[in-house]
Amino acid sequence: MEIRLPAADDVDALMSLAGQVIASERAGPFVRSHLDRHHVLVAEVDDAVVGLILYRTDWFQCTFVSLVSVEKDHRRKGIARALYTAVEGISPSPRLFSSTEETNAVAIRMHTALGFTPSGHIDNLPQGYRELLFFKRLR
Repeated sequence: MEIRLPAADDVDALMSLAGQVIASERAGPFVRSHLDRHHVLVAEVDDAVVGLILYRTDWFQCTFVSLVSVEKDHRRKGIARALYTAVEGISPSPRLFSSTEETNAVAIRMHTALGFTPSGHIDNLPQGYRELLFFKRLR
């Protein structure tokens, strides 16, 4: 597995991966906004993009993971961990935040396994579920 910056020919794979997590009509603009800021990393296995992580470095002067997605056949193999670790290594802030819906038990367990602690929640979002925030001190 290689964690790297995206190449121009990765865009279709990035859109597909993002579309597995957010509505496909939102995936394009969302991914492009992160590409424009160079805040995207991809995981490649056997010459195929199998994971991505989108992040921001301007979220209350902290780094915030906006989206992570791993192809179904490649889950539970350390790809999300490697993507988060890569973002930790390049974060200009000593604080990393991430979030997930309160109904996503797998993502909640993943955040705990990655060393995140609960940091609050956001109510009244359009999807109707509470968004749980997680925090990790990096250095």
